[in-house]
Amino acid sequence: MANLVCSGLMSLDGFVADDSGNFDWAAPSEEVHGFINELESRVGTYLLGRKTYEVLSVWDTFDTPDQPQVIHDFAKVWRAA
Repeated sequence: MANLVCSGLMSLDGFVADDSGNFDWAAPSEEVHGFINELESRVGTYLLGRKTYEVLSVWDTFDTPDQPQVIHDFAKVWRAA
């Protein structure tokens, strides 16, 4: 049986979006992105809400030639799941 893992980014005071509904404030550093890549490399399926999917679906076709390696790595992780 597979494990169900629930994860998400939020501020220390419990917010996931700013006053405009954006959550770009949570963009990870390369070090944090690498850690997330490592954690998510074992994910087989994502269960997402509509808005989260709309944001993350860019990875389906994201062209990353001029991006750091952690970005390339996450694109591979996303597509594999």
